[in-house]
Amino acid sequence: MNPKPGIRNRKISRVCEYLTNTLLQLPYGGRLPGIRTVMRETGTGQFTVTHALKHLEQQGLIRITPDRGSFRLEPAETIREIRLLHWSTNALHSSDFVGIIFQRLQEHAKAANWKITIENAGVRPPGKLAKELLDSGISKVIVYGAAQPDFARELKGCMKLCLELLPRHAERLVTELRDSPEMTVLQMDYLLKRGYRRIGYLHFCGNDMYQYPVQMHRLMDYYRIMAENGLRADPDWVFSCPEPFENLESGLERIMRSSPKPEVLIVPGVFLNRLYAYCRRHRIRIGRDLAVFSQDEIDEELSPEPTTITNNPVEIAETFWPMFQAAERGEKVESAYTELFIRTGQTVPSLKSKS
Repeated sequence: MNPKPGIRNRKISRVCEYLTNTLLQLPYGGRLPGIRTVMRETGTGQFTVTHALKHLEQQGLIRITPDRGSFRLEPAETIREIRLLHWSTNALHSSDFVGIIFQRLQEHAKAANWKITIENAGVRPPGKLAKELLDSGISKVIVYGAAQPDFARELKGCMKLCLELLPRHAERLVTELRDSPEMTVLQMDYLLKRGYRRIGYLHFCGNDMYQYPVQMHRLMDYYRIMAENGLRADPDWVFSCPEPFENLESGLERIMRSSPKPEVLIVPGVFLNRLYAYCRRHRIRIGRDLAVFSQDEIDEELSPEPTTITNNPVEIAETFWPMFQAAERGEKVESAYTELFIRTGQTVPSLKSKS
């Protein structure tokens, strides 16, 4: 008695899933296990395995060669589309930092007869996401802001091209453009030259500080440079704040009640709006009573205009797109760091000029 069509289809789907997972671990041209091995591993018969193999062949994922076996094919270039994967939780706008990067990359891609589709990867596991992309004929991927290296590791193995843009994890798996690690070094040099010695530091650690290695390196640079210059880093001047910033108010209270108080605070851009509001409520004049040096790009218009160190989103896109194009042409591309610059505002006056 033949099995019902529904049961047969479920068995074929199960074997297809097994074969796809196996396929993603093979290099292009790699050979799949033989039919008898697949039968044993999946607990199915030859009819089911044969149909599953034919299904993968119709999708353009494998080549079946009689008497030799089944081999992984490179993804067909069916469309000139690049998928830009991200995990941003906020809505993207063309005027904010991330939105400017993405829009600029889309403009460059369009000029080169490519299309960049932006997609939130959400909570999908990398293997499932890779299969979805391959099934859609997409074989070139940009991974933006990944907190974990899993996606780059998985996509590198099954895509024609995978580059990372501003990853948050510390591993080096694929060609990438990473945040410059020199931010705190440049800030401290700027402050010391302007006469500051009592320097406080607000540290952003997200929900898990280990997912923000760049932030950890910046904090360690702060302690190192203070020590190298014989300066005391008062524990009350340093504060770590996770999302959603519920303890920021109490941290600022501790800093401002310390004696002596810091002359200047290094502050991540994500805190800046809240810091300004705190200072207004407590009649602390930013730029006079307390100097403020911000990290990262600031989207809001604040008064007084903050002095900040940042990387320019347009320059990030201008640097990354040629890297992607060179990799797409098959050239060897080295990873790189973003360029930093200091935008002089009104919140870090020179103490030397006062003396």
